[in-house]
Parts: sequence; C-alpha cells; structure tokens
Amino acid sequence: MQRPDYTILEDEQLAELIFISEDRLDLEAAQELARRTSLTPVLAQVVMDKQNWLAELPDWWAVVHASYVLGLQGGEEVVTPLLTALRWADAFDCDWVTELLPSILGRLGPAAIPGLTMVARDFTAGWSARDVAMKGLAAISLHSPESSEHVMRIIGERFMDEGEDRVVRQLAGHVLLDFRCQQYRMALIKFSREEWAFRETDAWYVASLDPEEVEWAFRQGLPDLWHYQEDWMRFYQPAEIQRRQKRWARERLISRGGRGDRLPPPGGGRVLSFWRQGKSGEAPPPPPPGQPDHEGPAGE
Repeated sequence: MQRPDYTILEDEQLAELIFISEDRLDLEAAQELARRTSLTPVLAQVVMDKQNWLAELPDWWAVVHASYVLGLQGGEEVVTPLLTALRWADAFDCDWVTELLPSILGRLGPAAIPGLTMVARDFTAGWSARDVAMKGLAAISLHSPESSEHVMRIIGERFMDEGEDRVVRQLAGHVLLDFRCQQYRMALIKFSREEWAFRETDAWYVASLDPEEVEWAFRQGLPDLWHYQEDWMRFYQPAEIQRRQKRWARERLISRGGRGDRLPPPGGGRVLSFWRQGKSGEAPPPPPPGQPDHEGPAGE
C-alpha cells in the first residue's frame, strides 16, 4: 500500500491532521510538520492554549502531537511553548507529554536553562512539575556537557536546602544519583539514612532512597540515564500505533463485559497511558493502589 505524500499538503491541511488523527498520525506526517517552520507558531498556540488540554477526543491528541513535533523542531523559538506545555501537562495529568518532556527539553540545550530553573525553584509549583524541570535540566547536560556543572548545581541547591519540600529533595536526590554526582555522594548517603530512620519511626513515611542502593550505585559507577534520553518519536512507529489500537480494543471489550457502567472522565487528558514499558526488557509498573488498570484514552 502506497504511503501518503504529506509534502504536497498545504500548511492548513497538514496542521489539521493533528486534530483528526487521534493517536494514529503517521511518522511521515509528524516529520513533515517538524520540517515546516511556518507551522511553528500554530503548534506553539496549540500547546499554550489551556482549552486544548481539556478538549474532547479526537481534538485532545493535538496537544500531544504538537509537543512532540515542537521537540523535534528544536530551537530557541520552541522553548517558551514547551515550558508552557510542561505546566499544562502537569496540571492536567497528561503523562503522554510529561513522561517525555525531560528528553525533549534536554535537546533544547542551554536556551531552556533559565526557564527550567525558574520552575525548579518555584515553591508554588507542584512537586511533579518541578521534578520534570530538574530532569530536563539534567538532560541538557547530556547534549551540552559544558552546562553540566551549572545545571547540577541548580539541582543540588534543591537537594541541599533543608527548608525545601521533602518530596522535592527526594526527587532532586534521585536525579543526582542517576548521574552519579560524586560531589553529592556523602550528602546522598546521609540523606538516605535519614529516610530510613524516618521510615522506622513512621510506618506511613515513604522513603525514596535506600542507603545500600545509594552506596551500590556509586560503587557501580555507571550513570542510569535511560529516562533522560528517550526517543519520543517512537510514538509514531507503525508497530507502536498498532499496539495501542489493540490495547484500546481490548479495554473496550473489558469495559463492556464487566465495567460497562464506568463512564470515562471528560477530556482526553484525564485517563492516560503511555507506550513506554520502562527499561528494555522490563514489565510496565503496576497501577497505584486503588487505581484500576484501565487507562485507555478517554472517550473510548
């Protein structure tokens, strides 16, 4: 079967595809969108408009496609739109975007550092948005090594600040540990021991760092960087598209068989799933307690 030639489409026709293709947009279409700098303002407007993150299907998928395509385009002109996408994706629990943003933002280079630093230091932002910002800063160091010392110092500030939210300190510590930052080795070991002590005195406390695992990580030496350099354009590979369609079909059958009365919440961004299965060869993590493993796109 002959593939469509997207190069012959007018800008308006090509842009319309992100609103009507749901999660089945062809890779060639996404790549053609990225090649056309004339569409950058259109894509930027899509991710910066709050209402698009609340749209019903199929229109809702436009924010996912626009985020991915802007990331593929790169350049300083996409920094502000993608920082706005970080805010909206986090606010509306859009894992399709937040899971990939560290890798996307990392490829933007030093131009994204000031904006990400503001988010990382913003006490009014949610911890999850600040986590994405810190991971984005760390990812920049992989593509712009000259920025490594600077961005790790920003992340280290969050970790070392005893007045900072404990969860943010935990998240910053994980980033520093992932990159095996030797200058924070003793601080990480000390922090992990504190975590364990809190857990022993409070059964409800969620300790995020294990002293033995921290020490092992530094002995082992190799950074754990898979989450900072993912290929978000894999979303458009035919095999991934086919896998998602099979999953949606299976979940529709399950819903009709035993949970047909469970109505999907409004907006495409409220019930989410992501294609990434974790590190190579790993099974996907189980859903949080109390959350059913039924995460197809809303409206299905």
